[in-house]
Amino acid sequence: MKILKKLLLFVLVLVIAFCGFVGYIIITDYAPNDIEAATILRDNETAVTGMTFTLTTFNIGYCGLDKDQDFFLEGGTMSHSSSEEKTLENLEAIKAFINEQNSDFYFLQEVDDKGSRSFNVNQKESILNEFSAYSATFSYNFKAKWIPIPVFDPLGSAYSGLMNLSRFTPVSSTRYKLPGDEPFPKKYFELDRSVMEDVYLLENGKSLYMINLHLSAFDKGGNIRAEQIQFLIEYINEIYDDGENYIIFGGDWNHLLDSSKFTDDLPGWVATLPDALFDTGFNLAYDTNTSTVRSDETAYVEGTTFETIIDGFLVSPNITINLVEGGDFDFEYSDHNPVTITFTLND
Repeated sequence: MKILKKLLLFVLVLVIAFCGFVGYIIITDYAPNDIEAATILRDNETAVTGMTFTLTTFNIGYCGLDKDQDFFLEGGTMSHSSSEEKTLENLEAIKAFINEQNSDFYFLQEVDDKGSRSFNVNQKESILNEFSAYSATFSYNFKAKWIPIPVFDPLGSAYSGLMNLSRFTPVSSTRYKLPGDEPFPKKYFELDRSVMEDVYLLENGKSLYMINLHLSAFDKGGNIRAEQIQFLIEYINEIYDDGENYIIFGGDWNHLLDSSKFTDDLPGWVATLPDALFDTGFNLAYDTNTSTVRSDETAYVEGTTFETIIDGFLVSPNITINLVEGGDFDFEYSDHNPVTITFTLND
């Protein structure tokens, strides 16, 4: 009888602890408004000049998803960077690429400012300090005080977001919440998906809208991603205004961009884009010769690991794409490769 009572007491303590943890997560959950100002980290007070520019997008994978890593949500076992030293090594290599690329604009995704998954390496601050000549904006899409899975090696805390760098000064920077919530309790441990819009005034009196995005990946059946694409379509219809504005979306779409590389056995984290998106007249820009993402089911093995193209750009019809070039780093420092475009705004 005493053993049974002790067992029941132990179970009761576990239940109370679990309920307390769930309550804590719900109460402290990051719940941004549908539309709110993003953070302008630095304003370099430089006006936009010229009509031809370069733009690079790069999902840096919180500097923890290098070629030797896998990830538990894709069938692997790992949940965070392998070490603080490796995180710093990846960060330095990514900054070296940014410096060498010398683009006018950058869209960066999965930039941590703290979190146990990346050993609290402040990537946002490091990038900000490294590129002091650039204006910089930032908005969170992930604030998790503690993610308790996998059970024996939990992901832990993660504070991460979208970061834009620019040679010029935006007149505004805005975070837009993307639609779609995962079911309980997953919604409290998933990214709060969003886009970040920076607006620039041009010499010809028009405005350039630069939108950094990171769409959902692990929603079953891709239903949430479909809602998010519909959000982008509605955004286009509202903002484009028959060519009075220039619009560029760029980032990690988690959708297949190159339909010529379509396969019947796409993993669940890759969806296909609906025809309705192209009814807007907007055009995709991506490098057909360079894979931009790899599967994280295992560490990267060239020629064996699944690769495809999900990072790139969608541009309004009044923009000419002069060059698209992927950076093929064999996923050395991130599970994504960067993509750069040279574009001209048609007057």
